[in-house]
Amino acid sequence: MLKVMNWDDADHQGNDVSDTARAAHIGTTEDYVRAFTTIVLSTCERDMLRAHAKAPGRKITGLSLANTVGHFGSRMGNKKYGRLAAKVATAAGLPMCQTDVSDYLAAIFTLAEGKQSDGEDWDWVMHDNVAKALEQAGMV
Repeated sequence: MLKVMNWDDADHQGNDVSDTARAAHIGTTEDYVRAFTTIVLSTCERDMLRAHAKAPGRKITGLSLANTVGHFGSRMGNKKYGRLAAKVATAAGLPMCQTDVSDYLAAIFTLAEGKQSDGEDWDWVMHDNVAKALEQAGMV
């Protein structure tokens, strides 16, 4: 069972929640802009971020992420996205999300709210601050 406490950065009505209510592993828009403009992103990593930001409701699965970059299987999509999320978290100075899932899945919680679907795949909804940072950094 997934154990994540207070991991959403929005009230689902488009309003930012105060920094005191934001979980430690979720950055501010400024944190993410700094990270996106500091780290070197591969074409595949940029494509995954763009696909996620442009997905309806900013909701995407690991399988869709894998397909975006020419790979197969949800596990591969989640692993590649998790490696990207870890790079972003490090550049933004954010700690790892404290969950009982694998490290690569835990890292994705820095970028998105996640819920495991029926198989081994996950549904990921990008945090508002990440989407705003991608726009401000000129990536979407």
